[in-house]
Amino acid sequence: MTTARFLQEQPLFGGVDDQAMAAIMPLMRELTFAAGEVIVSEGEEGDSLFVICSGSVEVLKADPEQDAQVAQRIAVLHVGDVFGEMELLDTQHRSATVRALEPVAALGLSNGDLFRIYESDLPTFALIVMNLARELSRRLRSIDDLAVHYMSAPRRSTVQ
Repeated sequence: MTTARFLQEQPLFGGVDDQAMAAIMPLMRELTFAAGEVIVSEGEEGDSLFVICSGSVEVLKADPEQDAQVAQRIAVLHVGDVFGEMELLDTQHRSATVRALEPVAALGLSNGDLFRIYESDLPTFALIVMNLARELSRRLRSIDDLAVHYMSAPRRSTVQ
């Protein structure tokens, strides 16, 4: 089993004290996935976020201009990274597919369990949500950089 100390060293639970982690650990679900296994699928309903404890995953996004079966890799996530957090915050369908690149062990936290933290320990809930916001902000900054790079790249003419 992954320890509370491991989670406290990850961005999502950074700053969460030992007492709060003792209450959070029983809420976390231990999950394992085989290499190649789809963990979440774009468009499905989701109610959990996942913290990667071992292994790595790829994040795939369908190209709206292509067949729905064609997806582009947009990220590779490793130990300590989180995915599925957007659905906890905005309660919309999964925005991407996540597939294990190798055997993966993860801990899952559901929306309902996050609400239990809210009800029992508001300061810890606020800290976790702030950590989620920081993670989303880092990702948005990265996407902004990619967008600028893409927009400034020379375009190939389609006219011959």
